[in-house]
Amino acid sequence: MRKKYNIKRTFLVVILFLFVIKLNSQTTDYPQRQIDYSNIDISRIDFSFLNFEQFSFGFKLSPSIGWLNVKNTDLQADGAALKFGMGGIADYAINNNISVVSGVNYNWFGGYVFDNKSLNDPATKDNYKLNYTQVEVPLSLKLKTNKLNKISYYIQGGLNAGFIITANEEHQSISKNTPIKPTNINPLTNPNRLGYQVSVGSEYYITNKFRIFGDICYKNSLSNIALSESYISSGIYSTPLEILPGSMEFTIGILFR
Repeated sequence: MRKKYNIKRTFLVVILFLFVIKLNSQTTDYPQRQIDYSNIDISRIDFSFLNFEQFSFGFKLSPSIGWLNVKNTDLQADGAALKFGMGGIADYAINNNISVVSGVNYNWFGGYVFDNKSLNDPATKDNYKLNYTQVEVPLSLKLKTNKLNKISYYIQGGLNAGFIITANEEHQSISKNTPIKPTNINPLTNPNRLGYQVSVGSEYYITNKFRIFGDICYKNSLSNIALSESYISSGIYSTPLEILPGSMEFTIGILFR
């Protein structure tokens, strides 16, 4: 039993540690204080206020529809794209109707855009796709009903902090025989992202310790993922640029304890 609790404690600390680091990294305009984490000993942290029997862990798959909200005099949004995500979940039940949910996700997001350059390029289609991948750490509050015939319903909302790993422009050639290699835009992209999410869903209890769930989750960004000054200094655009990604996720997953 002690080994099981230690695994749960370690998993919880990693999630909370990642979330705090990502929130702290959103402030990029000020000098960052270097903090030495090497002396942190997880085994000495007091978790006596937590009941680890109230934790559930699980996994989820999340196909989604992604889009980009764009603010610029040239670049314009031009439609949604199908994306995908997956992740691990940690659910701490405060009582039968309220729980705190976190985890670690890996997902793809983005959407279609166009600008004067793409419109005037006869060799490519008028619009093109911006693609991003990220590691994301959400933190949400979940309110759910009591079980009725093994089913409960819930609403959930909170913040999510992400670190963007890859970013590229995907142009499509007019000719099918001349594919175009995606353009890396990582140097033009802010790796840190902060957003919010709201979801509704239901859980089906197969047993008291094992359940499956499904939900629909709306996500939107609170921070600009485009490095506007880099776009301007590189000569791509002459005015400030703001890109705020959003998505609608359709999630299915399992929870166990």
